[in-house]
Amino acid sequence: MHRNPAKVILPFEPKENIQLRKEKVIELDSNGFKNTTKKETSQQGNETLEESSHTKINFKEVKYKKETVLKKRLFYLSQKKVFDDNNEIIFEKLKDNDSKISSLFVKLKSKKERLRNNQIMVEGWRMIVDGLEAKCNLQYILFSHKEDLNNIRPFMPKTGVQIYKIPYKEMELWSDVVTCPGVVGVFEMPSPDKIKRFSKPLPLQFLCDNIRVPGNLGAILRAAVGVGCEKVLVSKGCVDIWDSKVLRSAAGAHFRLPIYPSIEWEEMPQHLPSDTSLFIADSNTDFPENKTEEVSKVGSEIPVLPYYGVDFAALNHVTLIIGGETESVSEMSYRLGVNNNGLRLHIPLHKGVDSLNTGMAAAVIAFEIRKQLTQAAAKAKLDRQALKT
Repeated sequence: MHRNPAKVILPFEPKENIQLRKEKVIELDSNGFKNTTKKETSQQGNETLEESSHTKINFKEVKYKKETVLKKRLFYLSQKKVFDDNNEIIFEKLKDNDSKISSLFVKLKSKKERLRNNQIMVEGWRMIVDGLEAKCNLQYILFSHKEDLNNIRPFMPKTGVQIYKIPYKEMELWSDVVTCPGVVGVFEMPSPDKIKRFSKPLPLQFLCDNIRVPGNLGAILRAAVGVGCEKVLVSKGCVDIWDSKVLRSAAGAHFRLPIYPSIEWEEMPQHLPSDTSLFIADSNTDFPENKTEEVSKVGSEIPVLPYYGVDFAALNHVTLIIGGETESVSEMSYRLGVNNNGLRLHIPLHKGVDSLNTGMAAAVIAFEIRKQLTQAAAKAKLDRQALKT
């Protein structure tokens, strides 16, 4: 049956306010229901077609944009660009056991390959920043998290660096430290002739002899940078200056100091200025029993003085020879001292203490030299000002 109400009675109201409202009645016969259903379905179908066609157009645009961005990214990677158009760092993501990672690290771990490829590896963002501040050529950056690049970003060049993102576990396998810092930089080996100076160096150079412990050589290099050395000469037989432990203990000294490694003793006089005064840091006033007769004979010919008993300000140039803790100073160093009228410098120690660490001894003597030179320079400046007035 069909429901056809004549009127709708609103909720109860007083008689004087009674108002009746007519409602529109929809006829729901079978033919009308079919017609309206067809119209609605056709309208819905048209709307769906329009939406699907619109979706296809958007999908094509998105796909085109993605392909364009990808092509541009690949082009930037091939050109070794560091930043994209949005000033974001461009990097290539590598998976575990990627051949690029293994081949690069294997070459950097080998002394022979390091020298052949002229590359060194440093770990941690501070070391990388030190190299970039010294205008050294950065070739690769390997990192695990984007946050690791935040400290390096302000110093990074715009081009010339290949950046790879690798898993942290892979980084740990190749790291030389207990706690991997998560970021590694590969630099071109700094050339002594291209080291950037931040200030004028002192007329002082170190000569390292028989230093076999990486940490000791790194400490000497760090002291040399701190005191303002002119350069450091490393004789053949010392530990490799580019060893990872030497790099870490030197704390960036390799980027700020001219270092001449593996010098033969026959060539050593060529690296000494003609007006230099040669001193040998010696921990004992008398030669120990484990020294050979020849070394004792040559060394005994060189006078010994306390390190503070020399007027370094009166000298034109100073060369300080520093020996290793185990092997001590070699016979060749003593012969060089004899031929150049050198002196042995002794650091007086408390009773019962035999010697200081090699790096510490170098720092004590070097900063005594610096103190005397700076005091003499300050006095000369005051004298000049007094003459003008």
